[in-house]
Amino acid sequence: MSIWVRTGGFRRGSSENKKKNDKKNNRDTAVVFEYTLLAVVVAAVAVSFYYTAVTGISPIPSSSTSRRKMLECLPKDLEGRILELGAGWGTLAFPLAYQFPECEVLALELSPVPWFFMYLRSRLFRRRNLRIRRMNFLRYPFEGAKAVVCYLHEEALATTRLKMENELEPGTLIISNTFIVPGWTPETVHRLDDSFCPNVYIYRVPEKAAVS
Repeated sequence: MSIWVRTGGFRRGSSENKKKNDKKNNRDTAVVFEYTLLAVVVAAVAVSFYYTAVTGISPIPSSSTSRRKMLECLPKDLEGRILELGAGWGTLAFPLAYQFPECEVLALELSPVPWFFMYLRSRLFRRRNLRIRRMNFLRYPFEGAKAVVCYLHEEALATTRLKMENELEPGTLIISNTFIVPGWTPETVHRLDDSFCPNVYIYRVPEKAAVS
């Protein structure tokens, strides 16, 4: 009887030690996870700041009001390729692909954090007509696009304007959220009840003679 008690006590002690070790291991795992998560967040923020400095603008998504207006401004019977320049988190790219299933929607984004988010979303919610590319859109050929949508600051639009004039067909539809395209006269300006994105500008690529 005394042997059984001593053995039982040993077993109870071993069990308690195992529980303590398990708790310690769980705490250590939690700490490692927290530090890893913190490192990922810090790295993501640092990368975002870097690419904000490179591109001159942070990847801020369009407001829901401006997105709806931009979608409304595209012809219902549009066919061909739609370019989104600086697609950010994909808040416009996915509605574009959904609303225009016969069009190829090409979303171009340089900053890796929003691009990766958009890429993951595309894997979860597949749209056969949506392509996502991580690149500087100024290095992508615009030829053949039937419409261009963008949410870029004026300095970027001034540079992009030259590329659009050189590579797009005259009359190609250009929709700019919030900011004007310097040097162009908008065909229409939609005033929105939206302090974040107050205007949507509609342009057509001018004839070559008009810009020469």
